[in-house]
Amino acid sequence: MEEPFEAVITGLDEAGRGIGKEPTGKTFFCEGVFPGEKCLVREISSSARYSVCEALSVSEASPSRTASFEAGKLLCGGLPLASLSYPAQLEFKASRVRECLERIGRFDSSFLDEVMAPVVACDPPVRYRNHMQYAISGGRVGLLASGSHELAVYDGEKIEYEIFSLLREALEKSFERAPTNLFEGLVLRASKRTKEVLAEFVSGSTAPHEIVIRDCSSYIEAAGIRSRFDQICLENGFNLNGVLLRISPDKASRRTRGGTRVVLSGKDHYDEIFCGRRMRVKSGSFFQVNTEQAEKLAQLASEGCSEALVIYDLYCGCGTLGIGIKKPGQVLFGIESVPEAVESAKINRSLAFPEGGADECNYICKDVLKADIKSLIKSGKLKEPDVIIVDPPRKGMDPGVINRILEIAPETVVYVSCDPATLARDLKMITRNYKIIKVTPVDLFPNAAHVETVVLLTKL
Repeated sequence: MEEPFEAVITGLDEAGRGIGKEPTGKTFFCEGVFPGEKCLVREISSSARYSVCEALSVSEASPSRTASFEAGKLLCGGLPLASLSYPAQLEFKASRVRECLERIGRFDSSFLDEVMAPVVACDPPVRYRNHMQYAISGGRVGLLASGSHELAVYDGEKIEYEIFSLLREALEKSFERAPTNLFEGLVLRASKRTKEVLAEFVSGSTAPHEIVIRDCSSYIEAAGIRSRFDQICLENGFNLNGVLLRISPDKASRRTRGGTRVVLSGKDHYDEIFCGRRMRVKSGSFFQVNTEQAEKLAQLASEGCSEALVIYDLYCGCGTLGIGIKKPGQVLFGIESVPEAVESAKINRSLAFPEGGADECNYICKDVLKADIKSLIKSGKLKEPDVIIVDPPRKGMDPGVINRILEIAPETVVYVSCDPATLARDLKMITRNYKIIKVTPVDLFPNAAHVETVVLLTKL
C-alpha cells in the first residue's frame, strides 16, 4: 500500500467524492472529505488516469462541515454529503448542473446567467424519503457502505421517514430474539398523506419458491413481526397495507430489484396523494422518493403547459407526472414501454379523476424510440402535440428520440432530467431547433449527490 500524503481537496465529483491531486500531479478521488479541507490520504487503487484514496485524517476542516471526520468510519454509499451543510450541498448541486451545461453542452456562461434559476431547496432537508431499500446482515437492518457488502453507520433522521426508523428498529429486536438468515433485505414504502405503509421482505434463496414462501411466512408470523408492525403503524397513525415477499435468487434480479413477488398478507400497493390527486403505487413500481419536492418539480414542468391543448408525456412510467400537471380540458398522451407501468397509469387516471377527465388521459405501450408517432398522428391514435414532456432514465435520450421530437416540432419541450451530464448532451442536440427559456435545478435528494433539473424550451 502506498505511503500517506497530505493534499487539499479542491472540489467534488458527480458522486460527491472529494477531488485532489497526488504529489505526482495525478487526480485522486476520496470519500468523506470536502472542498477546502487539508487531509492526510492514502492511495487504495490506481489507474493510468486517476486514483482512489481513503482519508486518514483531516487537519483543516471546511467551515461547511457539520460533523467531525472519523477515520475508518464506514460511510453510507447513498449519503456522501451527510456531513456537509445544506447550503453547501445546494451550491454543489447548482454548480454541477451549470458545469455540465458549460463543459458538455457548450453553452455560454453569460447565456446561463440569464436562464438558470436558483436551485429549489427541500424544506426541511431531512426525513424526506417515502421509499427505503435496506440490507439485512447479522441481525442488523440498514444501508450498505459505499462499495461494500457491510452495513454503514448512518443517521436515519437524515433520510428516512420516522415510521421507517421505528419499523427497522423493531425488526432488529425481533432478530435478536429469534435469529434467522432467511432475509437479505427489507423494502419499506409509505405515504404521509394517506398514512399507508407497505413492507416487502427480500430473500436471495435458491430453494424452490414454495419452500422459501413457507419458511419466510412462518417466521414472520411466529416471530410476531406482522403484529408488531401493525401495532407500530397504528400507534403512529399509519395503516400497514400489506406485507410482501420478494424472491430474488440471482444477481440480475437483485440488481434490478426484480424476481418473484408474493403477497403474504394485505395488498401489493399503497395510495399516495400527488398534486392533489390520488395515485396508486405498487410494490416494485417507480415513484419519486420525495413527494413534496416532486410536486415542486411538477409545478415547474407545468409552466410550459399552461396554454397547451395536447400534451405528450414520453417515458411516462405509471403516469404520475403527466397526471399531476394536466388541467381540465387538456388531452394527455403517455408513451411507455413497460406494460405493467402502462396498466398502473390507467389505474392512476381513474383514481386521479373520479369526477371526470380520466378519458382525456390516453396511454400507449410502445418504446419511445420505436414508436412511429407521425403515423400514429395520421391514423388518429394521437393528436398533434403543443407540448412534449420528456422524463428519461439516467442515460438520457437516444438521438433517434430527439430527432423524432424535432420532426414533430411542438411549440414547447419540457425536459425533466435526473442526470446533468446526459441532460447537457441532449440539450446540445435539441437546441438546434429550440431555445432554452429556463433551467431550474431541484433538490429531491438532500445529503445525496443527485440533482434533478427542469428545462423549459420553446421552438425557434
